[in-house]
Amino acid sequence: MKNPYGLKDGKLVLVDSVERGLMCGCLCPACKEPLEAHKGKIKTHHFKHHNGSDCGCGLETAIHLLAKSIIKNEKVILLPSLMAPPDWSQLKYLETQYLDNKPFPDHLMFKELVPAWYKLRVDEVLLEKRMGHIIPDLIAVTKGKQLFIEIKVTHGIDDKKLEFIEENELSVVEYDFSEMQDMIDYNHIKRVLTESYKGATKGRGLGRWVNHIGLQKAIEEVTENMKIHYPDKTLKKNWEQTQLQLDC
Repeated sequence: MKNPYGLKDGKLVLVDSVERGLMCGCLCPACKEPLEAHKGKIKTHHFKHHNGSDCGCGLETAIHLLAKSIIKNEKVILLPSLMAPPDWSQLKYLETQYLDNKPFPDHLMFKELVPAWYKLRVDEVLLEKRMGHIIPDLIAVTKGKQLFIEIKVTHGIDDKKLEFIEENELSVVEYDFSEMQDMIDYNHIKRVLTESYKGATKGRGLGRWVNHIGLQKAIEEVTENMKIHYPDKTLKKNWEQTQLQLDC
C-alpha cells in the first residue's frame, strides 16, 4: 500500500489534508526526506519521495507514530489480561496423582495480576527514551512506576532485548500491528489501544505481556499453594517409611 501519511510541522497528517505536490510541505515519517502529495482522480491519494527514492519505512513509521500519539493524547492504555500459572516443573507428581480424576479450581491454579479490560491511566508518556542499551517505543508512567510499551509492525522484540528486559525485571507489553502495513486504520488502532479488545486479532493490535515485574513472585506463590492443597503423596509415604524404620 502507498503511504497516505506525512510529517508536517512535526505532526502526522493525511495526504488529503494538504496541498498537492511539494506545496504539501511534508516530510517522510521515517527518513525525513521531502514528500510530494499525489492527489489524482484515478489512483489512491498518497505521498511519494520527491527525490524519486523510497526508504520503504514510511508506512511502518507512520503506524508507530499513530500508536504513540494516541496513547500520549488519551493518557490511557488498555492492557491485556495476565494470569500467573504454577510452575509445573515442580508439580510433576500431579500428572499421575491428581490430574486424571481431580481437576484443579482456577482460584488455586492461577493468580490474577492484570484483570481483563483493565485501562491503565497514564500520568506521563515518554517517547523513545533510552533505557540501558535499549530504546522502547514509549514508556507509560503511572504513580512513579514505568510500563514499557512496544509497537510491533515488522520487527518484534529480539533475543538481546528480551534478555535485557528479563535481567532488569522490566514490565513490558507489546501490541502487534504487523497486518496493518497494507491498511492503516486510525480508528481501529485507537480502539484496540484504549477502548476495546474487539477486533484485536493477531497482527491487528493484539496485546501480550512480554514481562511483568510481579510475575515470577506470583508463579512461586501459586506453586506453593498448589503444593499445600495437593501434596506429593510419594514424599509423604517415603517419610512415613523412614520414620517406621527409625522407630524399629
